[in-house]
Amino acid sequence: MGLEQRQIQSQKLILTPQLRQYLKLLQQPLLELRQAVEQELAENPVLEEASLSEPEVSLSEITKDEGPAPEPVRELDFQNKLAALDRIDEQFKESIYSDYGSSQDEDEESTKKRNYQESIISKSTTLTDYLLWQLHFLDLSQEETRMAEELIGNIDEDGYLKVTVEELSQSLGAPADTIEKVLKLIQTMDPPGVGARDLREALLIQISKSDKASALARKIIEEYFILLEKKHFQEIARKLGVNEDAVRKCFHEVARLEPKPGRIFYSNEPVTVVPDASVFPDEDNPGQYKIEIHQESVPHLKINPSYRAMLKDKKIDPQTRAFLKGKVDSALWLIQAIAQRKSTLRSITEEIVKAQFDFFEKGFSQLKPLRLRDIAEKISIHESTVSRAMAGKYIETPQGTIPYRSFFSNKMETDDGTLESQKSVTERIKQLIAEESKKKPLSDEKIVKILTSEGIKIARRTVAKYREVLKILPTHLRKER
Repeated sequence: MGLEQRQIQSQKLILTPQLRQYLKLLQQPLLELRQAVEQELAENPVLEEASLSEPEVSLSEITKDEGPAPEPVRELDFQNKLAALDRIDEQFKESIYSDYGSSQDEDEESTKKRNYQESIISKSTTLTDYLLWQLHFLDLSQEETRMAEELIGNIDEDGYLKVTVEELSQSLGAPADTIEKVLKLIQTMDPPGVGARDLREALLIQISKSDKASALARKIIEEYFILLEKKHFQEIARKLGVNEDAVRKCFHEVARLEPKPGRIFYSNEPVTVVPDASVFPDEDNPGQYKIEIHQESVPHLKINPSYRAMLKDKKIDPQTRAFLKGKVDSALWLIQAIAQRKSTLRSITEEIVKAQFDFFEKGFSQLKPLRLRDIAEKISIHESTVSRAMAGKYIETPQGTIPYRSFFSNKMETDDGTLESQKSVTERIKQLIAEESKKKPLSDEKIVKILTSEGIKIARRTVAKYREVLKILPTHLRKER
């Protein structure tokens, strides 16, 4: 067999360290950004904190005697690269939990298990950290590892996967069946039930890992889960040809499982929300709003003039010059990336205010359908960048301090052809139930009729889903006797 040289053309995702830094800063909420900047101040000798009154030095001024300036962060130049790293923004679709496991009572085995889990898991460890640590023990290819990391990144604090395999397939450009295979591996991890897409799947995963679980309990979850939720034990017993007491025993067996697999990682410490932006009425211009992007707590940076002078010194040795040039370039990138982050967040916020103006005036009931793509197209950046820029960030509004993602939801059609936000419909359902007669509460069917009379097309099962997302009990359990 002879050796030969062959030229192969292929596409690879290559992100420079500078682009990675920009993406990291873009995604960080305000408190994390401040910590990152303070760390850079400690590690880079050419960086120093400037007063807010000092004007920013231009790149051309800093580098006019020091060679070419580093390439600026150009948004459109790397959108294709960002797209491959896209994290699907969480849509308005929460896992619907039953009241399983809500009781404070636990059997001795469950208590021992919980105490053991809590003893081996550090309080500062997050569910994501724990899953990524376990990932190292799986025999996965580089591509499968990338899929697994993306899947883990989309698992919420309760342990549920918040995107579909199809969405990830489209985002990653990978086969859905391969992603499904990787998901099944993640579902073998601890805590039991993690990575499930709904309550039923979470319980089935836990049942499959339990040595003491009965085959009957598994069969009931697989085939009659809805009836089990409603506690229709007699009907289940009739369908399976078993004793009703056996079904009740299975119910109590299932009730001891964990409906929120990630619960053991909940932090007991209060979480302080610091908004990255504020939107408030413009007193000088009634009917308009002002936008303020908060970065005042982030140190204002500049290049130390002594090191700039050293770079201009022709007598400095090449090794020292190269070291200083690298540090200056790194500092310039940081300063520019922080400015770009602020600019991007402002552009996104401005478009949100335009799209959701009625919300700022009247509240959640006035939210309109809005997608990441809608904002991305308005400001000519990729929707993955929009998703990153809003990740974990909050905005202060006249209606309260809320996550950026609260402004986004899917669309529902109305009789006149206009579109209604899922969130505004959910808010209307919440309002109807709050105003109902406690002795004669509204059925889901009655709510459908009211919404239909208001021009909103909706199915009864959708009303039931939204009611459960709101953690509102069904009609017969809301009735006061």
